[in-house]
Amino acid sequence: MNTKKIVAAILILIPVVAYLALPLYNIRNPEAFGLPFFYWYQIIWLPISGIMFYIAAVLIDRKSDKGGANKRRGANARKKRGG
Repeated sequence: MNTKKIVAAILILIPVVAYLALPLYNIRNPEAFGLPFFYWYQIIWLPISGIMFYIAAVLIDRKSDKGGANKRRGANARKKRGG
């Protein structure tokens, strides 16, 4: 299996496991800015998850694309120009 796919899968699974581990963060203390731990734990994971999903998407996209789309766009542009 490709290393990039493995890394992408791990990056996707980390936030999923973090959200599904509800018994670990279903507590009230410590509080931050008046919010119980349950809420701010999830709020912190939102941008972390977004970053991890973005990195996974870039890894998967680079693996499958390999510049093919850019080459096709260039070829189509040359055909339109008559070159």
